[in-house]
Amino acid sequence: MPRYFFHIHDGHSVLDDVGLELPDISAARTTAIELSGEILKHDVMDPLLHAISWQVEVSDSPELGGRSLFVLQFSVEG
Repeated sequence: MPRYFFHIHDGHSVLDDVGLELPDISAARTTAIELSGEILKHDVMDPLLHAISWQVEVSDSPELGGRSLFVLQFSVEG
């Protein structure tokens, strides 16, 4: 099974150095969406935050510079 890495970028990068073995890119998309939901629930829904932009990049590498498979982009404006 391929390993997918889920990097978070929000002005600085938090790299996933472990990744997850998943059956295919469809499963990686589902996982990225679920991860994004968790981030929204726990990190950015602070009422004091008015404008936030971030992304989840799914890559084939634990390091920057790997092949980016897809990116989910989010923007919260208040």
